[in-house]
Amino acid sequence: MSINQRKHIRFSLDLPATLISKFGERHETTLQQISIGGCFTDWEESLYTGDEFRLEIPLANGNKLPLRCKALYKFENTGVGVQFVEITKFEQDLIAKLIEKRLEDLGLPFDIDAFRRPSQFIEDDESPKITDLRESKDKMLEKIMSGEQA
Repeated sequence: MSINQRKHIRFSLDLPATLISKFGERHETTLQQISIGGCFTDWEESLYTGDEFRLEIPLANGNKLPLRCKALYKFENTGVGVQFVEITKFEQDLIAKLIEKRLEDLGLPFDIDAFRRPSQFIEDDESPKITDLRESKDKMLEKIMSGEQA
């Protein structure tokens, strides 16, 4: 999934979880990136793009947050991109709290809104674009080369 297709900000945090395959097999995994809409998790040999499965994420109170998931993409021997399916606002709030707690534990700023839509890679960035800078430098160079006075 390209960065411009993301609906939620992803946080590069390692969170433990249990992956439960459609056959009921349980595997301990690490959520390497997480948002309120999905995550990237460890490689799982028996998981294919399009497969549905469950993730259980441990909560601070000892309970587990069960999430219905779908594998969107798979990077060979690296990991699986996961979308949370039919996730409720309550579940998203719990994920946002998990993210906030993990950021706090790591001593990182945690006043980030997990519900905010991420900026598009280039389109939403208000800083000067490389093409704008290049164009202005090209014009300046043309002016210098032509002998025009400033």
